[in-house]
Amino acid sequence: MKTQFDTPHIYLTMSEIEEENRLNDLLAVLNAGYWEANLTGKSCYFSELLCKIFRMKSPYITFRELSAYFNDDYIVLFQNLIASLLNDEIHELLLPPTYFNKYVATGLNGRLIRTGLIRRTVLEDGSVKCFGYLQLIDKRDAEHRVLKLENKMNSLINQLNSLSVSLQNFLTKHDPLAVTEDIMRKVLNNFNGSRVYIFQFNEDASLQSCTHEVVAEGISSEKNWLQNIPTKDTRWLYEELTSGRPVILNSLDDIPVQGEVERNMLESQDICSMMLAPMYSGKRMIGYMGIDLVCVPRKWTNEDYLWLLSLANIIAICTELYNQKKQSDEDKKYAENNDRLKSAFLANMSHEIRTPLNSIIGFSELLAETDDAEEKKEYASIIQSSNNLLLQLINDIIDISKIESNRLDFIYSDVDVNAILRELTADLKLRLKDKDIEVCLELGLPDCTVYSERNRLMQVIVNLLSNAAKFTEQGKITIGYILRDGMLEFFVQDTGMGIPKDKQSQLFGRFKKLNSVAQGSGLGLFISKTIVERLGGTIQAESEEGVGSVFRFSIPYKVSKTSSAKRKATNPVIVKKDVLSDKPILLVAEDTLPNYKLIEAMLRKEYELVHAKNGLEAVTLFKEKHPALVLMDIKMPEMDGIEALKGIRDLSPDFPVIAVTAYAFEENIREIVNNGFNDYLIKPIRCSALKEKLDAILHN
Repeated sequence: MKTQFDTPHIYLTMSEIEEENRLNDLLAVLNAGYWEANLTGKSCYFSELLCKIFRMKSPYITFRELSAYFNDDYIVLFQNLIASLLNDEIHELLLPPTYFNKYVATGLNGRLIRTGLIRRTVLEDGSVKCFGYLQLIDKRDAEHRVLKLENKMNSLINQLNSLSVSLQNFLTKHDPLAVTEDIMRKVLNNFNGSRVYIFQFNEDASLQSCTHEVVAEGISSEKNWLQNIPTKDTRWLYEELTSGRPVILNSLDDIPVQGEVERNMLESQDICSMMLAPMYSGKRMIGYMGIDLVCVPRKWTNEDYLWLLSLANIIAICTELYNQKKQSDEDKKYAENNDRLKSAFLANMSHEIRTPLNSIIGFSELLAETDDAEEKKEYASIIQSSNNLLLQLINDIIDISKIESNRLDFIYSDVDVNAILRELTADLKLRLKDKDIEVCLELGLPDCTVYSERNRLMQVIVNLLSNAAKFTEQGKITIGYILRDGMLEFFVQDTGMGIPKDKQSQLFGRFKKLNSVAQGSGLGLFISKTIVERLGGTIQAESEEGVGSVFRFSIPYKVSKTSSAKRKATNPVIVKKDVLSDKPILLVAEDTLPNYKLIEAMLRKEYELVHAKNGLEAVTLFKEKHPALVLMDIKMPEMDGIEALKGIRDLSPDFPVIAVTAYAFEENIREIVNNGFNDYLIKPIRCSALKEKLDAILHN
């Protein structure tokens, strides 16, 4: 059979004519015919029966001419229906005689026309052609079909109603588990099924587990043993679901050879018929919903599958929305609690900062007024102690802001653990010289150099030592470490007041201050915990009220990348001295006069100082004065400290330069180190720290 829109002349061979005749005989018996439509050319070709029905002189007709055969009241409806049919949006139409004009309706004699699309083809030139059928149906058969259609429509309406009720329940009730099982029970009853269930995949879809199940009376539950099933064991089912193909099994004979594993699994549960619908979260399939029938096969319809798929989508979407709302509520509660803690923290910080400020301002005035040497010494000591407390508070606030913004960076280097502990132990002994407290040091290794973050490691130990000193009036404080299972385990033990058991769970919380009387921000242990975890370790505490506490933390024992024996030896610095004063010459590049005056007050007894007000002047004075060392501020006009360093190193590649900066963030320190400064000091500068760094370089 051949038909052609573009030419009325058709040339057929004898065999093709015979085939055409047989087809026409068959169509006549079935009261059927065929049609072809050219959507681009908006024309149709009708077979012989169709020409008789519409009493057409030619089998070729345009869409406009075809519409003339319809009742004026149904032309628009006809055009919409035909458009839906030709666009493959619907597959079949049932047209009663009332749709047509009297001329066609009389010829139908009460019969209905059933027409449908068989094939829709897009040709290479972009034109679209459709091929379909048309069949006459007698009145009695038509009434049966209409009744069947009405039953089908009623069933669809009931299913749509159940969808809306299910959605309403999800939106109004706050128990998604109960609503989900209610929906599953409706599916079970609607299909007279045996089991309805939901399987969910784990994060990487390697395992699947039955999370929900409802069963009919007399049917055993299978949920408990359907847990953590490897997805690879049901590969055929998984591939069918993920490919978008519906899994509809009227009987187990519908399972192909590649699904043999699934067939055996279903047979072991006496399942004869099954239907599965995928469940999605966004574009990711999170599981599937299914129904099966035990010992009874069933012929599922496309409408059955679409209803199950719709319910599965409602459960997946609404459950996800519920979880998002729950998470949102938890986040809101967390944020509100966080805001409350921050408000309390800020109020507490206002008090904590004003306390040392009050001492600094008050005793500074008294220091200026008194002439008594003992009073001056006492006032200076109080001012120094208040300065240290204020600086610690500011550092804690900076650290907590870095943690909140995820900017707590780390600069790793070789760290001499024994040297750090000796230094901190000596400092603690000096601070506690007026207390009846013994300070002990226990080193776990004779030499211990690891690759870690020196400043952060010291910060944790200093926090623990400060707490031990703060809450211990007499007895003993022990600091040390041991090597255990590839980890360095540090400990700080004291014989202080101890911590009540009901408060120990709050030890490492944010904005927690367990003793309202003691000075401090209440952030030290939280910051310490964050640092230790970033270093790859853990921290914990043991305490007994009235006996004392021991804090332990561990970090990975990463051996130093460069052993101390192989480290590059530093060249000795030739100390340049002033001819008249015989003091070493220091060049201080600092654009702020009060800051220079502070350094001058700290060092003028031991050094001859030369002041440069910017980086450009620093390079010039370096050439003229030939200093022994340069203290270089980073932020200066004309030329900053980094550019000035390059100018000096162009003149003397190994010349020692110490950076002095108010930038305390890790990225700033990293920039200083990467640019080749020998060392650095962070403002505010402590006199002891400044002198230690100068001695370390000039008297190496």
